[in-house]
Amino acid sequence: MKEAERKVKALGKVHDERVSHEGAARLHHNRESALVQETSLNLLSICSDPEESQRHFAVAEAAEIEENEYNLNLPRYVDTFEPEEEIELTAALAQAGSARDAADQSFAKLLTMPPGFFADRRTGELTSRLTTDIGLLQGILSHQIAEASRQLLALVGGVTILTLMQPVLMLTALGVMPVVVGSAMLFGKRLKRMTTSLQDEVAESTGLAEEAFSQIRVVQGFAQEPYERARYGARISEVIAVALHRARVRAMFFGAITFTTFAGVTAVLWMGGRLVLAGSLTPGSLVSFLLYTVSIAAAIGALAAFFSAYQEAIGAARRVFELLETEPTIRDAADAISLPTPVRGEVVFNDVTFRYHANGDNGAPTLDRITFSIAPGEVVALVGPSGSGKTTIASLLPRFWDADSGRITLDGHDVRSLRLADLRRTVGVVPQEPALFSGTVCENIAYAHPEASEAEVMAAAQVANAHDFIMALPQGYDTRVGERGVKLSGGQRQRIAIARAVLKDPAVLVLDEATSALDNESEHLVEVALERLLVGRSTLIIAHRLSTVQRADRLIVLDRGRIIEEGNHAELLRRGGVYARLFQLQFRGDDDVAAALEVAR
Repeated sequence: MKEAERKVKALGKVHDERVSHEGAARLHHNRESALVQETSLNLLSICSDPEESQRHFAVAEAAEIEENEYNLNLPRYVDTFEPEEEIELTAALAQAGSARDAADQSFAKLLTMPPGFFADRRTGELTSRLTTDIGLLQGILSHQIAEASRQLLALVGGVTILTLMQPVLMLTALGVMPVVVGSAMLFGKRLKRMTTSLQDEVAESTGLAEEAFSQIRVVQGFAQEPYERARYGARISEVIAVALHRARVRAMFFGAITFTTFAGVTAVLWMGGRLVLAGSLTPGSLVSFLLYTVSIAAAIGALAAFFSAYQEAIGAARRVFELLETEPTIRDAADAISLPTPVRGEVVFNDVTFRYHANGDNGAPTLDRITFSIAPGEVVALVGPSGSGKTTIASLLPRFWDADSGRITLDGHDVRSLRLADLRRTVGVVPQEPALFSGTVCENIAYAHPEASEAEVMAAAQVANAHDFIMALPQGYDTRVGERGVKLSGGQRQRIAIARAVLKDPAVLVLDEATSALDNESEHLVEVALERLLVGRSTLIIAHRLSTVQRADRLIVLDRGRIIEEGNHAELLRRGGVYARLFQLQFRGDDDVAAALEVAR
């Protein structure tokens, strides 16, 4: 036994202390579950920006290489095991691999979903499917299938022996099988339904907790800790109620199976006693038959337990397969083409109409027959009141959503005909609220190009006016920024986002309210960084602050999803339309505004 443990430990050194014995396997599973949950929460919460997923694919490739090295080294360790140990190890690895594949495929499927999918679901619910549901599947795959196989073999062997020994008594014993099968069918369906309900309740409670943690400043700022605790407590109570109900049904199922099997043993004893009295059976044969019957009853009991666990796992598997079978609404066309290089950056919106599904098919469109173009290297700004459709236009370009009608082209190619990866590598987005991961500053900048050298990362940071403040951090580029970058100020986060866009080097750039939430000093630093970033790129600027769009070659004014004005800053001021009115409202009382209006006239 000690020798086997020594060999298992030797195997564990090959790959992250992976071992086959059950205790260490559970420890490994717990570590993996924690890692999956952390990664999932971090990624899913910002999955509205698909370009952020590129680094995770690079990490996945590195993990695959490590796994391949582990698999290459595994055989020479397995060769040193005894046959029984080798069977156990091989089964454990195969079963753990199945659960790993299910988790990996689920996570990969989530990464392909468009932002609209995540808008309708809580991050915690999706994380629950990656952890709790997969955990149930791993439980049944890790040891229960092997145990069920042994019990099934014992059952078949026992029935065969008893049939050969005494067919009449065997028929008596098998008389209880219809009751056993009927109980399994009746209770199995209920267990499956209740497990699905339980997993849904767990997902809801996980979603509530994740939401409260992610908005902890709001919760504490409004002193709503008791309210959140009450909400979570009520949800957990629902989880416990469903779990207790399932436990009662499981107890009834086991009780029915146990009563039925021992009723069969009693019937065998009664019939066997009659045969002994009639001289057709010896007492020794009856005792032998009873012992075999008891072993069959034990096997039936064990199979009933497995069947219960199997039905519960089916309930969890249903949620997992629902996810795996969901097809993303935004995906590559069957005949998608690669974007020809070099990319010039010519963007054309031609008669584009779009409405969000939440508005209903008969609701007013968010965009109504929008037509405009961006020449290579041109800077175009979208302005207008809130809800006019500016951010929607920016979301249609990289295909976060697809237009209901009309065409959007990049260098003359319909964006729906291009490979998504090519399209999104070409379009860079600097959002109003930059999405940072909980890693280091260097990792967040390099997210756009994971293979970038340290010198390239620093060069991008210098262009973004971020190098000086980064070097002032406790560990410089190796400083961890916290969950979603909470350890950094808004201006610092924005400059890291700009550095990431610089490193990506896109042909088309979208600035979505990139300076609207910054103070004057931070805004100035970001503006300088943006000036450098715009050089030589086709740029679409979205802003409420009209001071940030005056650099644009052309301004497009939107209102209620339609283009109502178009021209440069001076032309629009001379017309005295919506843009001039918005300009006056924002800079009321400013002498420079009066002078600008006078010059425009």
